[in-house]
Amino acid sequence: MVAQPSDKLDVNAVNSSLSFEGKIDYIQKSISDTLHYTYFVKGRKVRVDFYEGKKTENSFLFDLDKQTIVALNSAEKTFMNMPVKPIQKIDEKDLTIIKSTNNKTINGYKCFQWRVKSKSQRTEVSYWVANDNFDFFEDFLRLWNRSEKLSLFFLQIPNNAGYFPMLSVEMSLLRDEKMRLAVVTVNKQKVDPNLFAIPKGYKSYNQ
Repeated sequence: MVAQPSDKLDVNAVNSSLSFEGKIDYIQKSISDTLHYTYFVKGRKVRVDFYEGKKTENSFLFDLDKQTIVALNSAEKTFMNMPVKPIQKIDEKDLTIIKSTNNKTINGYKCFQWRVKSKSQRTEVSYWVANDNFDFFEDFLRLWNRSEKLSLFFLQIPNNAGYFPMLSVEMSLLRDEKMRLAVVTVNKQKVDPNLFAIPKGYKSYNQ
């Protein structure tokens, strides 16, 4: 069941030359862990850096056109081609999707609240989304294919092209928070294309 939004995005009207390019810093908190990571986005390429303190531990390079994922280990200076798995299917009849007019400003963006509820999984995810031609995001989620509900549920939302969640919160139906994914900063800037290449001197993990 889907409650349609009051603001509709005309995907065909989006000029691809205006697609978001820049850097997005994240913090993810769960009951047991806290992770920091950064997205670098340029055209159809995405790099994700994971941090331990201020040091980059691991990175992933995504090519959305070639449908490839490469993992980089900065400590060992190795790389690995990661397998791409079919997207996990969810029973749409189990989901209730609501696009509300509730809004608030996050990181300078006017964000609207989208909610996805699963009765069988006794879970609800609340997204606060902004639209700044984040055209990479849906295809990026499909390629990465994370098992977390924050990712899976977003892909079930219709007309999500160009939108990006500045804040995502997973809760039980009793309102107990399970996971929170929050954008800390968004910087629209030119990104060095070399960030999306395997660094010189890195060897294949399988060698």
